[in-house]
Amino acid sequence: MENVQQANVQERALENMGLLDLTGVKAEDLANVTSISNIGIIIAPESLSSALNRIPQQNIGCVCLVPSTAGKVKILSGQVSLGGEFFANSNGAPEDIVVIAGQAVITSPVEKIGFQDVILAGQLILPKGSEVVLGSAISRMLGQIIYYSNTSSNVRLFLGDDTFSNSFFEFVEEKMCMVLIGNFEMDEDVQLELIKSKVSEIVVIGDITASKAIVPLLQYLAISKTGTIKTRDNE
Repeated sequence: MENVQQANVQERALENMGLLDLTGVKAEDLANVTSISNIGIIIAPESLSSALNRIPQQNIGCVCLVPSTAGKVKILSGQVSLGGEFFANSNGAPEDIVVIAGQAVITSPVEKIGFQDVILAGQLILPKGSEVVLGSAISRMLGQIIYYSNTSSNVRLFLGDDTFSNSFFEFVEEKMCMVLIGNFEMDEDVQLELIKSKVSEIVVIGDITASKAIVPLLQYLAISKTGTIKTRDNE
């Protein structure tokens, strides 16, 4: 996180960051900031809105303004996997606010909300059945919600780049929901019938490359897709 409070001695620019967290910053801390550029998400208190607007900005993905609160502001950034009980905030206070700024995969239904506000500025992937409880709690929607059917208790999260072989699927004992974030490949030896018996559904944020024989099945299993499912080039 960029420490703006310690950087206001001389004029400077804030640039080239995925996330700029200004939740602990006051307007005077930005007095010597000359520009803000190439930032994925800016998270700032509403009280900082005027000060931010006075600073020249370029290539900003989105600005997420957080209302004032007597509680804490919790920020989820990057890729995280959590149970639905996280939203109960059992170890926090009702005045707390949570900002989801990355990609959060929730592996069990959300049954209770213990936050004052839920702000979504990233991607939230969670089981169906959570819509009513969570929907009423989200005060600002700057991102995307993806629901999977929750027919399997075996939700597997894969991040980055990976190749799945036939042997991998043979090890799977309980049919699984695969959440794939990144670039993935199904090896040439992967059998169609094995995927049918081991995978209940797929959530894709990225790319999957596979043989021509199994691409249609992967497309069918993909209940949500942001990216591509394609045949490898040599076929």
